[in-house]
Amino acid sequence: MVRTRRRPLPGGRMSPTQVLIFGIILGALSFVVLWWQVNLLSALVALFGLLFYAVVYTLLLKRSSTQNIVIGGLAGAVPPLVGWTAVANEISLLPVIMVLIVFYWTPPHFWALALMRQKEYRAAGVPMLPVIAGERETHRQILLYSVLLLLISVLPVFLQLLGPVYLVLALLLNGIFLGEAVAIWRTPSNANIWRLYKYSLLFLALIFLAMGIDGLFYTAPAGAVNFTLRLPW
Repeated sequence: MVRTRRRPLPGGRMSPTQVLIFGIILGALSFVVLWWQVNLLSALVALFGLLFYAVVYTLLLKRSSTQNIVIGGLAGAVPPLVGWTAVANEISLLPVIMVLIVFYWTPPHFWALALMRQKEYRAAGVPMLPVIAGERETHRQILLYSVLLLLISVLPVFLQLLGPVYLVLALLLNGIFLGEAVAIWRTPSNANIWRLYKYSLLFLALIFLAMGIDGLFYTAPAGAVNFTLRLPW
């Protein structure tokens, strides 16, 4: 693909064997460093994300299914959980919802890019949704996942994990996102698709920033729905 041809592997600067060895060494070292300098739980969560990306997404789904970036998107959704476990050394409901936010954000974000690069994906034999199902179905799926993203984003408020400040900001940010998705559905121009893609790059940072701002003003009540998972050792 044009956008990836200068990377070390497709560019011929590294062989597949070299890349595999480098990846294994880097993954192993990252696990050791996280365990040593942070805690075992964050190291295990990060390792799960790495293996899910390498095996489930890259090996099993990327060249075999239009759901490649939907299911495989779970790997990209793991980093907020790594950050949470690094600080708290536990898994609770809010960071799981943060994972779900990234999970449902990934399809509209990546399908917007796939719409702009579908000729390259077709030439490379990667079965992205626009290549297999067509542009109109991709527009519909972008809209659907944008609605699901909105619902997941406001869920912490109804579970009393976050408060009104976050609710207002989440509705604003998701309203813009959904508006861009509707614009693509109504007028599927390259300009509208590119605008959604560029906004999606800001969305995650802003939605998580909204959580941080809300935390300055809101404390979850004792009766809020929650769970806590810690390692037994």
